[in-house]
Amino acid sequence: MKFKPQNPFMFLFTVITMVSLACSVDLYGTATPAPSSAQSTQTTVIPESVVETTPTILPEQTFPGAQQFYTEEFDANTDYWKYIAINGARSQIVDGIVGLMSIRQVGGLLSFDLQGKGAWIYAIYQPFTYNNVRLDVKVANRGSNNNNVSLICRKSDAGWYEFDIANNGLYEILYAKVQPDQTVSYSYIADGGSAKISSGMAENEYGIVCQGNSLSLYVNGNEVRTLDENKYLLPEGNIGVSVSSFRDVPVIVDFFWVKISQP
Repeated sequence: MKFKPQNPFMFLFTVITMVSLACSVDLYGTATPAPSSAQSTQTTVIPESVVETTPTILPEQTFPGAQQFYTEEFDANTDYWKYIAINGARSQIVDGIVGLMSIRQVGGLLSFDLQGKGAWIYAIYQPFTYNNVRLDVKVANRGSNNNNVSLICRKSDAGWYEFDIANNGLYEILYAKVQPDQTVSYSYIADGGSAKISSGMAENEYGIVCQGNSLSLYVNGNEVRTLDENKYLLPEGNIGVSVSSFRDVPVIVDFFWVKISQP
């Protein structure tokens, strides 16, 4: 079962809104406990697969104009990101969407509006794989205080590292892997809390560094956690981001930018 809702994407790069009603089943993940103190179009989710060695463009696809290191500011169309939706009630990839969702690129923002419970939405940057990489984002929370923003690195068939930052001030570092039945298993690596996370309806900058066997999390320019990961030892893969809803909706998160750089 997924750890991120227990212990506390799609970059749809179009200029139009994607809104669709999905099944009426109550899809949800267990909520993270809080610390005590106009046009619409529908997309189809494609199950993932990725693998390589050293940062390189994937040979089976062409991505003209794709950049290995750059800052995406959501002011132009791009097809370089792949959308993956997970049903949080079953931790399973779905061929469609979860609940009532709107994901739109407008005014230099990518806005996730998740009205349904248990929608775990990933956006994976497809053109390049990375070994050592830094990933930074600037986000704003506009809705429920119970949600996760996640940054991932080294995503391949072998799995990926996932850094979940909850809007209540907690975080987790996980290893995740897609199983043959399209469920996703999540294994705990570390967790904690940070006063550097601005809780509630606020803006934050999050960053991760995956370098060698070292994993680091940054919040608003501060190094929050660095650890050595010696169990899974993922060599390389894609980077990505995610927004997750749990029991409290709506979850509305705006991305100002996503920056991929060398550590």
